[in-house]
Amino acid sequence: MADPELAAAVDENYFASFRIMCEAARKPVHESGGVLSCATGAPVAFLNIAFVTRQLERPEAALRESMAFFDGLGLPFVVRIREGVDPAAERAAERLGMPYSDTVPGMALPSIPPPPPVPAGLEIRTVGRGIDIPRFQGVIAEGFEMPIDLARQLFIEDVLVGAPGIEAYLGFADGLPVATSTLVRTGAVAGVYNVATLDSHRRRGIGEAMTWYAVQRGAEMGCVIGALQASEMGQPVYERMGFRVVAPYRTFHRPEV
Repeated sequence: MADPELAAAVDENYFASFRIMCEAARKPVHESGGVLSCATGAPVAFLNIAFVTRQLERPEAALRESMAFFDGLGLPFVVRIREGVDPAAERAAERLGMPYSDTVPGMALPSIPPPPPVPAGLEIRTVGRGIDIPRFQGVIAEGFEMPIDLARQLFIEDVLVGAPGIEAYLGFADGLPVATSTLVRTGAVAGVYNVATLDSHRRRGIGEAMTWYAVQRGAEMGCVIGALQASEMGQPVYERMGFRVVAPYRTFHRPEV
């Protein structure tokens, strides 16, 4: 598959991941004029995103509408535009007081190979109802240095268990939960999200194993492509796994006043 097709597949999965999460948690989603605005309700800008999904006919008007949506909810937000999709929308964002801030690498694994062996002592389980939910919330809060109240707000049972196309996973070492990952399936794409490992268990290949597990679960369900958005720390790991950057997402962020 050529890179433009891979980029479109990564787009579809990324946009869907936020839509599914918001709808499962009964949070607002607004789509108009080529802008998909997803409000998780978290008081953190990068968790509320206005995605520019295509070239906009009226970029400034479409972005103003999205701004009004988030402002009406009292939420900070960012605008994300895949590089090359709509330079006019990028210029409009800056005119509206949202300068460029950073780029998030959208990566694709063009084909899904058999995974390597799981590190010794690691057991990976699919998250179920009950005690697994607070375990997942606790690990992801500590792993991402996130307030536990925010993790409880974002990763509720209706999102982790039962939302269409989503499976969540816990990694256990010595019987204790130490890592997380999430699969979001869209068509033939296995999107990997929420890969977190406790600091005490890093540099043991556990995060990579959690990523492989989500990708492989997707393959078992018919997916042929892996997708994810990489952090600076995670990108070299994903590159070793065979992922490559095909969809750089440029971020435009209204400075806090």
